[in-house]
Amino acid sequence: MEALEYGAFSPDARPYSDYLSKRNCSVLQSRLNPQDWFWVTEDKGIFQSVCEARAIPTPRCLALLFRECPGVFSGQPVPPTTSAWSKLISRFDLEKVVIKPCRHSYGRGVLVPSLREGRIEAGGINFDSVEDLASYMYGLPELNSWIIQERIQSDFSLAEFSGTKHLQTIRIYTHVDREGRVFVVDAFLKVIGGEAAIDNFQHGSLGNFIAPIDIHSGQLQSAITRSTDMRWYALEVHPKTNRKFQEFSIPLWDSAKKLVIKSAEHFKPIRSLGWDVAITEAGPVVIETNIRWDPPNWNPETVRNVKRVLENPDGVFSDASDS
Repeated sequence: MEALEYGAFSPDARPYSDYLSKRNCSVLQSRLNPQDWFWVTEDKGIFQSVCEARAIPTPRCLALLFRECPGVFSGQPVPPTTSAWSKLISRFDLEKVVIKPCRHSYGRGVLVPSLREGRIEAGGINFDSVEDLASYMYGLPELNSWIIQERIQSDFSLAEFSGTKHLQTIRIYTHVDREGRVFVVDAFLKVIGGEAAIDNFQHGSLGNFIAPIDIHSGQLQSAITRSTDMRWYALEVHPKTNRKFQEFSIPLWDSAKKLVIKSAEHFKPIRSLGWDVAITEAGPVVIETNIRWDPPNWNPETVRNVKRVLENPDGVFSDASDS
């Protein structure tokens, strides 16, 4: 199924050696990253605590909710009940927060609430009240914990480029060389292509795109997406705004690189990380990082770059100009 999703059986498929399977990628990552540290990055609540302790800029954490024990809001415990969750959530302006499961990936379960005709729309579901929203969250058996964060906005030029108010992030891969220096391996922009509230690609199912970034200049390259027949194709212009991808450069790109390089120092001994960074008017902000990230098989150059690092981690070195 994985090979089918990446178009490995299509007529224009690349040679097999140009792909990196998820299984092999995971094996290579486990040789670099201590798996006992898995939840340091993959639990959003734990990750938030580490970032706050290390003064890494992240969206402000407003509350943590747990179904099996008390959560926390402004230093005070939040009982693990539907009514307590509802009372807490009602304190917030819902259009200024984002609610995320602490232990989910690929954007699954993320709630970006909006108010429409007296109802709450979030995650493609309509709720009649905050009580209904809280009951939905509390009743999901696979999700035991949630983090409520302030909702941040992309830099104006980035929002204008895609014609969306929703957050678009940059994925930046970092690696720690054998001398302990951190450098950027590759990067791409997660482009919202239509009306989606999240920027996750999900193999093109949300109508979003991936735009590789020149790591030295921050300039975008042609975007990549997947059609319904599972074939990949390039886009020269954004279909919603008609803006050319190759004529747009990521604002504050050097600052974003410096942020992840500095932040990666705080996560050693983890050597290979995939960061999601938002560019805001106030500067770059770390949204999350991943100790285990999927191979970027959608772009041959990107997958070659990460394979080179994962397969020979002690044979590649930091470019001093990026440090």
